[in-house]
Amino acid sequence: MAQTDSIRKSMFIMFNNEPYFITDAEFYSPGKGSAFTRVKMKNLNTNRVIPFTFKSGERVEELSVNFKTMQYLFSDDSSSTFMDPATYEQASISNDLLQNYLQYMKAGESYILIVYQEQPISIKFPPQVTLEVTETAPAVRGNTANNATKEAIVETGAKIQVPLFIDIGEKIKIDPEYGTYQGRSTE
Repeated sequence: MAQTDSIRKSMFIMFNNEPYFITDAEFYSPGKGSAFTRVKMKNLNTNRVIPFTFKSGERVEELSVNFKTMQYLFSDDSSSTFMDPATYEQASISNDLLQNYLQYMKAGESYILIVYQEQPISIKFPPQVTLEVTETAPAVRGNTANNATKEAIVETGAKIQVPLFIDIGEKIKIDPEYGTYQGRSTE
């Protein structure tokens, strides 16, 4: 159990019988009245971010989570399957938890899964992914007014907006949280 004054960013807690990840935490100790901690926390079952204020003296259960690197195999309509490369054990995660990250995941790539009580509860997705452009329109000369973009389809099937100079076969960096182009890859 953790006291409210020891709640910090990047902590995993159990709140209302559901696992949460603290995305932001600020401790306040006003001159008048009791201290409190204001947090923003992400529900690991629904991916919803909610604000909450813990009063001084309240206790929360800190989760003991592990991080396990697993290889992404495939997805069906409801879940995605991962495999432990050392033991060949497979585990599934609901596609609802992966949300928009699913469209940027490549089969055979390794990802870090967050495991609680031997069950994967979420995925720690990288801040950038590198994918190859498989389909896009050719650049038209003279069509370069103010940050002009065009639609491109990457190897996983995701559609994103890229600058006009990007061609088929180029590897680009993408921010998977927002689905935005970050630059050309040097790989």
